[in-house]
Amino acid sequence: MNNENTKEKKTKKEGVMSDMMLHYLEIKRQYPDCVIFYRLGDFYEMFFEDAVEVSKLLELTLTGRDCGLKERAPMCGIPFHAADGYIAKLVSFGKKVAICEQLSDPALSKGLVLRDVVKIVTGGTVTEDKYVDEKSNNFILAISKKNKAYAISWADITTGEFFCQLAVSRADALDVLLRVNPAQIICDGGFNAEYSEYPESVKSLLKTPEVYKEKAFDKKSAEKVVSEHFDSDDETFFVSPDSADVLCAAGAVLSYLSETQRHVIKNVKSLKFIDDKKYMKLDTNALRNLEITSSLRGGKYGSLLWAIDRTVTAGGGRRLKAIIQTPLRDKNAINYRLDGVTELFNDNLRREAIIETLKNVKDLARLCGRISNDIVTPRDCEYIKNTLACAPVVKMQLSGMDSQILKEICKAMGDFHELQNIIDKIIKENAPVSFKEGRFVNKGFDEELDRYRKIDEDGRSAINEFEERERNATGIRTLKIRYNKVFGYCIEVSNSFVDQVPYNYVRRQTLVGGERFITEELKRLEEEILTAADKALKIELEIYDKLKKVLIDNLSALLNLAKAFSSLDVLCSLASVARSRNYCRPEIVAADKPMSIVGGRHAVLEANSKTKFIPNDTYLDNEENRMMIITGPNMAGKSTYMRQVALIAVMAQIGSFVPAKEAIIPIIDRVFTRVGASDNIMFNQSTFMVEMAEVADIMRYATKESLVVLDEIGRGTSTFDGLSIAWAVTEYLVNKVKVKSLFATHYHELTELENVLEGVKNYKIGVKEINGEIVFLRKIQQGCANKSFGIEVAALAGVPKEITDSAKKILRRLEKNDLAVSAKGDDETDEPIKNSFVEEYLKRLDINNLTPLKAFEILNYLKDKSDGED
Repeated sequence: MNNENTKEKKTKKEGVMSDMMLHYLEIKRQYPDCVIFYRLGDFYEMFFEDAVEVSKLLELTLTGRDCGLKERAPMCGIPFHAADGYIAKLVSFGKKVAICEQLSDPALSKGLVLRDVVKIVTGGTVTEDKYVDEKSNNFILAISKKNKAYAISWADITTGEFFCQLAVSRADALDVLLRVNPAQIICDGGFNAEYSEYPESVKSLLKTPEVYKEKAFDKKSAEKVVSEHFDSDDETFFVSPDSADVLCAAGAVLSYLSETQRHVIKNVKSLKFIDDKKYMKLDTNALRNLEITSSLRGGKYGSLLWAIDRTVTAGGGRRLKAIIQTPLRDKNAINYRLDGVTELFNDNLRREAIIETLKNVKDLARLCGRISNDIVTPRDCEYIKNTLACAPVVKMQLSGMDSQILKEICKAMGDFHELQNIIDKIIKENAPVSFKEGRFVNKGFDEELDRYRKIDEDGRSAINEFEERERNATGIRTLKIRYNKVFGYCIEVSNSFVDQVPYNYVRRQTLVGGERFITEELKRLEEEILTAADKALKIELEIYDKLKKVLIDNLSALLNLAKAFSSLDVLCSLASVARSRNYCRPEIVAADKPMSIVGGRHAVLEANSKTKFIPNDTYLDNEENRMMIITGPNMAGKSTYMRQVALIAVMAQIGSFVPAKEAIIPIIDRVFTRVGASDNIMFNQSTFMVEMAEVADIMRYATKESLVVLDEIGRGTSTFDGLSIAWAVTEYLVNKVKVKSLFATHYHELTELENVLEGVKNYKIGVKEINGEIVFLRKIQQGCANKSFGIEVAALAGVPKEITDSAKKILRRLEKNDLAVSAKGDDETDEPIKNSFVEEYLKRLDINNLTPLKAFEILNYLKDKSDGED
């Protein structure tokens, strides 16, 4: 029993709580919001309320411990070597875990073992690879509300990535939060007060923010923390001088990480400012409706990311996910990527060779994170060595490439031969995961280590050698080396040879038939045998500490190499997809130029379908072809067509080839989507209110450089209200905003706008009706659909024939303007209601601006409408 337990036993008899338990309570007082993992020997123990809660969450046996109180303290524990798994589970439940570690050797401590918290683990600070998705980041995000703006910053300590952004509105802030999807959110009081007013529908989409100390968000304090971290006095390094407030969040992130990790986050080497002006904006609606990274059903499968992700490295997967959510707006930056994709697209053999090499690349960014967090293992070092071995191979494979991006990637491969050799000399193959038990340093690297290992592994042989040597030197043939638990190793000599014992032998014990002696050499040998393992381990750990310092010194170069591998993996992935699916390189043009797509296809549906996808063309500009009004029945492919246009634009601006025969894509600042009917996912609004709120955002924020996708407007209210809204929205987008837009609708009346508004063109999805059944041609054509085929689609969906037959009879009456159908019989109708559309149409005509030819066309059109009314 050690001194600590003896003291506790004594205080228990005296009715006083032990020093150890008093220390535990003090630690708990300092970290009241954490579960305390209190190290006792080979276990982490939890007490009192922590023990009760954790035993339920982790299904552990709840026991008790005598601690000087009337009742035993509730207690549960886990083996220290298995702690990572238990910690990860607790963190997944939203708990914070404070690791209170032993800082002194219990065997050498005369009293209370020295203990303190060495680390706090939270959702955003998990560092073990097996508990985070390898192709997704594990971000901790800080958000601060400053007046009407929001300072936002997020970091991943496992990869070293660090970002900040300024959001000018609540909607923009929520877009950032949902796009980043952090594992943990910390905030100041300003944002917390606002968050408390959010409806549950919003809160369900976010991690519950933790209010962090207000001082950390103070502008001066935060700037000081950031500047000190990057060892820079330059206060403009964050790029945008008009967004200094964003550092309030960046400083809070660094403060929180320093406070919880208890060390400098060395792998965080830069802070990247996300400038909306440099990226196409994809808000929450666009990301969801276009299924950019997740399908509407949830998960990666069925998303654009799924369709184009052929990355073979974890870093490449994370990089592709990041760039697909933030397409570029700079023509040169887009073509910089496209040039690399093009070269790899054109060189199949070289590309496939590079991919085979990249398959051997480990997650170097996260390995750097493990170096930074001082949890790198010998096995990790072996992974680093093997990854470094890929660098010269890739460098050779990239030699002679012309594109600037591939040249820079080739340059970043660097010369890691010396570091690779150092690791190779020190760390043996198939190294253990843990360094605590040793046995990971190569034989022959250190002579003293080898000697202690030999003694430890073959102590009996060393004793036998010593015994043989002494027997020969003394001539005592009965000389034996014996081991006794009390006296240790001794030289045993029978009484008949005692007079031949050398003078350097020291008598240790007298036996019945002889004597036992000890020598200085045997004492040294005994000490070596009994302590060889500990001494060998100590030497190994000293060697390992030196290796870790070498790795720290190379951390920046390793991070740059990790980025290079990831970027190359993304380019190869995009090139492979483009080659296998016959994509084309898009021509990127200025924002005011037309969009022209020849033979465009839907990237996701084509990847997910075994049938041939029907290609379609698109032409949009800011003049005569500003808006495409698309009609046709449900299921014909209107929504698919519009989404494919938007996806092609997104793919082009991330620097990818696109599913088309030819494509000219103007720079788009933002994609707006108003798609489908859904209830409120944000503020508990009705379906129609959601639709109108989305429409309002489009009207407010769309510019001539945007792309607007409208899939039905006004269908959630009465026909005339909805038609009026749809008509007015169309007029506004075409005349005021002059934005490129696609509008799918079942309001056939809107097709008349082609004759009224300059910039509107009618298109329809081709359909054939054969023997009362419809066949979808999936081809977009100029013109407007002459019927909706709603009843036919209902029949395809399985609606009973009795109902669809009845619906057809009712439809015939409605088409004759017999709108009020009596329930008494087929022949009874109410007074027909006159169609006022022609009158409304005439009111909206600008007669002063009509050409004679246009006036003649309108006159014929109105005559046809009039003939069909009665």
